[in-house]
Amino acid sequence: MSEQKKSGPGPELGGRSKSLAAPYAAGLFSMGQAELLTFLVPLWAVLQGASPAEIGLLVGAKSLLTFFLAIHGGAMMDRLGTRRVMLFFTAMTGCLAALYPFLPWLPLMVVMQMMIGFASNMTWIGAQTIIAQVTGGDPAKIGRFSFFSRIGNVAAPIIMGLLWDFAGPTIAFFGVACWSSCMFLAVSRVDNPQAASTLIGKVSFADILPKLSDYTGSLKLVLIPAVAFTLAISFTRHATNAAENSFLIVYMRELGFSGTLIGAMFSVAEALNGIGSLFVGRFSNRWPIPWLMIGFTGASILLLAVTPLLGGIFILLALSQCLRRMSEGLVQPLMFSLQARAAPRNLQGAIVGLRVTNNRLASIVTPILMGLIVQTFGIDTGFFVTGAILLCGLACLGIAVARSGLAKA
Repeated sequence: MSEQKKSGPGPELGGRSKSLAAPYAAGLFSMGQAELLTFLVPLWAVLQGASPAEIGLLVGAKSLLTFFLAIHGGAMMDRLGTRRVMLFFTAMTGCLAALYPFLPWLPLMVVMQMMIGFASNMTWIGAQTIIAQVTGGDPAKIGRFSFFSRIGNVAAPIIMGLLWDFAGPTIAFFGVACWSSCMFLAVSRVDNPQAASTLIGKVSFADILPKLSDYTGSLKLVLIPAVAFTLAISFTRHATNAAENSFLIVYMRELGFSGTLIGAMFSVAEALNGIGSLFVGRFSNRWPIPWLMIGFTGASILLLAVTPLLGGIFILLALSQCLRRMSEGLVQPLMFSLQARAAPRNLQGAIVGLRVTNNRLASIVTPILMGLIVQTFGIDTGFFVTGAILLCGLACLGIAVARSGLAKA
């Protein structure tokens, strides 16, 4: 542990708030960008007449390339510089978003989803890597990073809902491109030396190719108990989000709620998510962190699973979503902090890539599975069955934690 503490940022950073301003802004725009795409694609798919299984396929396709290349992307940031890699993928995301409304054919939509999903996820990996490099895993500072990141999630659904209802899908996708431009500017302002390249001179083609050593080195991190635990929690958490992203928006749209109203609900929920992250330090001082993560993740799953029991009443749906997001707001900074402290500084990008690979597996499997369940049994059963599966998995994780004594560490 002593080596990890020494590897954290020292007093030489001086004006910490100034050096954190650009990383906070990068987190805001990268997290908001993911929310923009998550919000628009299901609505666009419904407009094209896609079936539930096809919607699940589209949502799952967004994570496919990221699943295979996230570890490589994180390692590439460690090697080439986080800022440089983020700028490239930010520009790529904006360009792809502008093309999306002109390619409504399902096979092309799947390909676009894979490409834009990979590019946008690389920007979020970069934002997480930068904040880990700068703070050394400080829970309070990472909690504030999560709070600022959620500001993007608050603004994004409202903006997209308004653009969708009043300007149409094409302008809404152009709005994603404009958002990416703002993120490009924020990333370009990151001046921390740790975000710069470790290579001198031009980058060769070999430098950007995947390396087996990147993958083996990242996978070895799973042997660290804190890393293995957070990966399991993160998988369950993202499986819940994938189920929500696939069908909660569609479910509410079928109930007759407007895009603006749905967007407003998600914005309020994301605001509470950010507020929840500010209380991480207080909660972690009173209860064991593993049980906090398990408890709040379980609450998040349960609140999503009971959606069909709320009678289609908007107030109840909104309250459930707000409580769910607040629970998640407490879990996320704890994951970031535990993993940042567990990994050496020169592997911060690699460990973020490993976690994102794990998350993308959940994001690939869950929408496709839930899409098949919904198409076979109906959307109500889809929520119930998916929730039951995730809660059973979380219960098994709780038993493992109790037997291992991790909560006492």
